[in-house]
Amino acid sequence: MKVAFFGDVHGCALHALGAAVLLGRRRGIRLDALIQVGDLGAYPSPERWDEASRRFGADNPAQHDFFRLLDPPPRIAEGVRLALAEVPPFLFVSGNHEDHDWLASLHQAGDAVVTPVDPLGSHRHVACGNVIEVAGQRTAFLGLIEVPGGMDLDPDAYARLLAAEPGSVDILITHDGPYGMSEYRGTIQGSPKLLKLLEHLQPRLHVSGHYHHQNGPRHYGRTTSYALAQLVQPKRHGEDPNARITPGSIGLLDTETYDFEYIHDPWLAEVNGDTLDLPTLLTTH
Repeated sequence: MKVAFFGDVHGCALHALGAAVLLGRRRGIRLDALIQVGDLGAYPSPERWDEASRRFGADNPAQHDFFRLLDPPPRIAEGVRLALAEVPPFLFVSGNHEDHDWLASLHQAGDAVVTPVDPLGSHRHVACGNVIEVAGQRTAFLGLIEVPGGMDLDPDAYARLLAAEPGSVDILITHDGPYGMSEYRGTIQGSPKLLKLLEHLQPRLHVSGHYHHQNGPRHYGRTTSYALAQLVQPKRHGEDPNARITPGSIGLLDTETYDFEYIHDPWLAEVNGDTLDLPTLLTTH
């Protein structure tokens, strides 16, 4: 089976759907699962955005696309339905740029570990600390980041996974990465708690995001770990005005061989635009 992993989306949900479909088409494969590693940008309205999302969203209209999924006009609904005819819905874990209270209310209302967040069911949130079967793989989800305060790793979720038997999980999905994964401006990046969890749980594969750059493979015992780039980079003065997919923001796993590769294919550049017309993309590419 084939599983595709997507880095931080920050609201650019239509770009993610378009890239998933083109990945399947251009590789001539069926994708059995799509997993997004947090910072999907899951907020119920722009008024609930945090300050960073508001700042970057002001310069990038594509970051508003998640809201268009929540109340889709006919053209966007058409594009989402076309996409879901070819790829499964996204499963995603909480990042540090989501409305966690809103997501918790959706789980409470549905009394479910996995809950859809949009009316067409294209994106489904997995509550932290749970292990579910995805494409035949025992897959654990742990969101948020290690930082004091409201964004810190959920202590109950973390404790449940830390209490699991080593080798009982095949794939671990986190938003934050393990301590020591990289260095930025003299600061060692990553979470000591996640490093401890990886060393204990020893999944075959670990995939994360948060730091917005491709990083891996790294090895922790039997675990191979990869971090994904941000799906669509924020706008900067003088750069290409079109929002486009970042190479290294998507990874592909073959569950038969456990081969993992970062996607750097030329067709990534075709998924672009501040207002991505998903139906046109999917009927012309």
